[in-house]
Amino acid sequence: MEEHMQDQAIDYGSLKFLAAGGSGVIYAIDEERILKEFHGEGIDIERRALERLGLHGNIVRYLGATHDGLILERGRTVRTVIQGSGANLIPLHTKVRWLHDAAEGTRYMHNNGILHADIGCNNWIIVQDRLKIIDFEGSSIDGEDAGACYEWFSYKESTPRISRKTDIFAFGCAIYEVITGRQPYDELFPFEDRMIRVKKLYAENQFPEVENILLGKLMQDCWNGTFDTMDEVLQELRASLLATRKVNSGYGRVKAVFFNALRSLRIC
Repeated sequence: MEEHMQDQAIDYGSLKFLAAGGSGVIYAIDEERILKEFHGEGIDIERRALERLGLHGNIVRYLGATHDGLILERGRTVRTVIQGSGANLIPLHTKVRWLHDAAEGTRYMHNNGILHADIGCNNWIIVQDRLKIIDFEGSSIDGEDAGACYEWFSYKESTPRISRKTDIFAFGCAIYEVITGRQPYDELFPFEDRMIRVKKLYAENQFPEVENILLGKLMQDCWNGTFDTMDEVLQELRASLLATRKVNSGYGRVKAVFFNALRSLRIC
């Protein structure tokens, strides 16, 4: 498999720069593929993770490799989509389906010995209306040290530093962002000491108010450490949808939204 993956011809002159970060640079090859070039050892970790995970509907597809990069399928990050100009037109049942996709992908990843260590809307992409998890270069494989760090609003100090529970905590933050369009405690973003402030709030178990938000209890349980596994998260996600017969007045939607979501998940 590795020899096949290495046998890739890339026209470097036609690459289009998309983004750059601490771990590397991302280029568009075409409308369906990207080249992710790495600065350091992240390429080995990401390749190992993706080769182990193989083909799964909620994990980004690994399409090939170059001497210092990986070829992956291309999509738009969930954060870009929900903050875009048409964000208010995204049906609620579509968001619920995305969250279900994310939960399935995270469960599959955990069951294969991989902790992501940076779960969030910035590392979820939409490909043909399906959500897929990306960016495994900082992940923990089989208990190895994780090189990644959660976003400032997605982590509560924990021992061990990275675990299924810390991934689940971050998953709760991502649910909040998908449903509300805002990141937890986004009002603190302008402050340079926002990480210190959020660290203190989370240490005191003070989380964003979610009482009147769709899937609020699920978010709260992710943050409170109620769940040990993503199987439990999925179970409550499905139970929450089955138990809900109408949307809170703040969303002003009819119950048909939920039945559409349930049908798409094939749980009713």
